[in-house]
Amino acid sequence: MNTRALSSIFTAELRLLVRNTAVAVSALLMPLVIGGMFVVSGLQQTPAAGWGFYVALMLLTVFGMSGCIAAAGTLTYRRDELYLKRLRCSEASDATVLAGVLAPVVVVTVVQCLLMVVVTAVAAESLPASPVPLVAVIVFGTVCSVGLGMATTGFASSGEQAQTVATPVFFVLIGTAIWAATDLSAGLSTVQMLSPGGAVVQLTQLAYTGAPLSETASDALPALGGLVAWAVLGAGAAKRYFRWEPRH
Repeated sequence: MNTRALSSIFTAELRLLVRNTAVAVSALLMPLVIGGMFVVSGLQQTPAAGWGFYVALMLLTVFGMSGCIAAAGTLTYRRDELYLKRLRCSEASDATVLAGVLAPVVVVTVVQCLLMVVVTAVAAESLPASPVPLVAVIVFGTVCSVGLGMATTGFASSGEQAQTVATPVFFVLIGTAIWAATDLSAGLSTVQMLSPGGAVVQLTQLAYTGAPLSETASDALPALGGLVAWAVLGAGAAKRYFRWEPRH
């Protein structure tokens, strides 16, 4: 991979992302607003089960908006402007082009996730006792969401339409998390842990419970396996449905 070309594309794309109002709002502003609402809600209710569930909702919001919706909009806007086509005619390989264009989305997603954790730590004085499950959530959740966002570009003919098509992914993430939370006190079922939102809820909850990782490994493995599977599915869907040429 041409690192010089990657750096050049990344720098240019980061500026374009900030200048694009629709993408900037979905990637930067909305996750912070919704995340702040979850923090306020948690402070008002003083959750007995800890802050794991609220952090999971905040991370899923980031995955849905900063990851999936922003990736879908960014790639479709660049594709329709024939920007991707021009980059393919340069010395950069296809992998370098995609990595450069998507790198700002990935960076923003990861930074927003970390920011949610920091905000929770400051506002609620709650830190993850076992950060490993939380790191797994951020890594595989980012791969899954960006991959699904990339895949949705194959079904959209404009940047605005791509963001609309990607929106159901956000609702599925939040919806499966809320469904899983209905059995949070009794323990999630295997089916719930295999859902994308349920996997994030389970792993995030384990990260904030304070139990050693060696004691919670059996509870974490099904959720981790499910999240990895969703990441693979997202990457596979991106490879299958992404198109370089504008869709009319």
